[in-house]
Amino acid sequence: MPLFPLFAVLMVTGVTEGVYIVTIVSGVLYVASRGGQHLYAKLGVILFVLIAWLHADTAEWTPTDTVAFSIESRKENGKTTRLYGNVATHQGVLRGRNLSIGRPGETCLVEIEHEPFQPLRNIGGFDEQKWAASANLSFKGKIKRIDECRPTAGMDGWMLRWKERRLQQIEQQYRGDVALYIEALLFGESRMLDEQTSFSYRVTGLLHLLVISGSHIALLIVALQTMFRPIPIRRETKTMLILLTIAAFGWLTGFSPPVARAVLVADVLLILSLFGVSVRDPIRLLSWCATAMLAFQPHLLSNLGFQLTVGMTFFLLVTRKIWTGLLELSVFAQLFGLLVLWQVQPILSIVAPLLNIVMAFCISWVMIPLALVSWLVPKTAPLFMSVLDAINGIFSIHNAGRLWTPLHELTFPYQVVLWVGIWISFIIIEQKRCIGWIVAIMTCGLVAGWSDWSESPRVTFLDVGQGDAIVVESGETIGVIDVGGVFQDPNEQKRTVYDPGADVVAPYIWKRGERSLDFVMLTHADHDHIGGLEGLLKFVHVKEIWLSKEVVNAEKREEILRLAANYGSSIRYLEAGDRPMSWMWIVAPDKPHEDENSHSISLYMNVGGMKYLLTGDLPIEEEEALPKLDVDVFKLGHHGSNTSSGDALLARTNPEWVIASVGANNRYGHPHEETLQRLAGRRLLRTDTNGMIVCEKKMCRGIIE
Repeated sequence: MPLFPLFAVLMVTGVTEGVYIVTIVSGVLYVASRGGQHLYAKLGVILFVLIAWLHADTAEWTPTDTVAFSIESRKENGKTTRLYGNVATHQGVLRGRNLSIGRPGETCLVEIEHEPFQPLRNIGGFDEQKWAASANLSFKGKIKRIDECRPTAGMDGWMLRWKERRLQQIEQQYRGDVALYIEALLFGESRMLDEQTSFSYRVTGLLHLLVISGSHIALLIVALQTMFRPIPIRRETKTMLILLTIAAFGWLTGFSPPVARAVLVADVLLILSLFGVSVRDPIRLLSWCATAMLAFQPHLLSNLGFQLTVGMTFFLLVTRKIWTGLLELSVFAQLFGLLVLWQVQPILSIVAPLLNIVMAFCISWVMIPLALVSWLVPKTAPLFMSVLDAINGIFSIHNAGRLWTPLHELTFPYQVVLWVGIWISFIIIEQKRCIGWIVAIMTCGLVAGWSDWSESPRVTFLDVGQGDAIVVESGETIGVIDVGGVFQDPNEQKRTVYDPGADVVAPYIWKRGERSLDFVMLTHADHDHIGGLEGLLKFVHVKEIWLSKEVVNAEKREEILRLAANYGSSIRYLEAGDRPMSWMWIVAPDKPHEDENSHSISLYMNVGGMKYLLTGDLPIEEEEALPKLDVDVFKLGHHGSNTSSGDALLARTNPEWVIASVGANNRYGHPHEETLQRLAGRRLLRTDTNGMIVCEKKMCRGIIE
């Protein structure tokens, strides 16, 4: 069995990384495959298992006082800088503002304020803890002081300084997108990657093409072989030169998992060729290379890059007799990618297989050569620009048409059904191609459809920081109440900007299996309630936007109306007494006010048998006019400010659950201590400590327990 060594090391890394299902499955497969193995294979497995045990280290490390931090990478976003590097053997990331010093290849004295890696706070969002574990990062911190930067000793430090000089030169000399592609395709550096480009490549499943990968290594080998062919030197010498060149290239670009896998496999093949040995079983070779990578770096078990590069290569080798033609190969690859990415990616382009073929050819045989020529001969950059303009145009059309499908969040049973169904379809395809494809399509459709159909009514309070964003699902209706908002300094030019509408609300809507919303209700015009509206409208169609009939800030009202017109959403005005849905009752405002908070739409609703009262930022003096209601869940007014959620309202409604939508360490001090004292004895859940909060089936729970 070619995968025998990989199963053995997977057992160990499953235990050390806490992924016990991997240990169980690989243990069964190891027992089934160990029969008939050669003695050398068994000795090799024992060696790699011991190495895996010795390299297991999953503990988070806390830096103390001032440390010597060796910088490996620097990424700037406006005035914010993130430094990646190490303190002795501990890898970590630091963030700071307005850092004028600290470049890759330098070691600086840094005073650090430790910060923990954050767990997943919203479904469809970013899980910082898992990302850190998969990248082998053991600490994170805020820079309080940095000084005494000196060149890092050794060849690694020299290489990083040389690379940094080249990158700075590129960024100063070329247009932004040209610099991005030259750095990404030639140096494996993504620090120029902007939000729009990143989204376009992720949703189309093409992100692997924008970084150094196996196809780049293959192209480099072909180029070197072509270049060395007319040179009158021994074949063995040419092979050694190629071997050393691709190893040096991997080192220069940082040895990401796809690069490490490609370089390791290529080097082994080249070394064997020096001794006249040919590889008859590529699957066995890949298995031993993957085993070696995992033994020395157990954290790769949870690394998506490793999972995709190794898993996809294994899969294509196993099924190479089944698929015929490039399009079918691309569809096969997309189906396998779904098994890995369904849970971590909220949407996938419906034209991804076709784009993969076009872009794989374009990047490998057009853009990489053009990037190299443009770097060596800057005057040729306009030719490269024309190609990039065409690609950007394709992505613009794709994104404007929203040519993607949502990937509904799957529970474990549905994940099992997806895996089993797709693998069965692959088996059938070998015998009856048409039936096999029908089984694959039906599996994906049924898993997504059944997941959506089996959902119960729920109300979700998303964690958007200091703001409100509430998703309501009742029957066939899904809507959002407020969309959060974060102030952005207009004088700070950033490549990526956090937008709760685009980065939190839209991904969650997709993970609910939806492409559109029936309504978005904006309780009032404060930025922390409406700031994410345009970010949401860019990615999710909204049928209606609901606004208070009363208005204080006419300028903000006109901006909302403009956005609604631009994105094809109709407007509906609400006032006290309205029932926009049979299960929803608007209870305020009932008269004009001079204050925006006093105009907050307050609503009472019954979703899934649970009764809710949401009052926006309504102050205490206006709460007196609210009717007496029987309430199960009450969202604190004004994020827990002492000016809202008075004793009288709490006594009148007597809620079982109280939700506070607040940002961690917010500058207002919400929720105020006075408000917390009023809530004594009640069940309180907070988005700053509990993350996203879901209320359904007579209970509320946070995503962070």
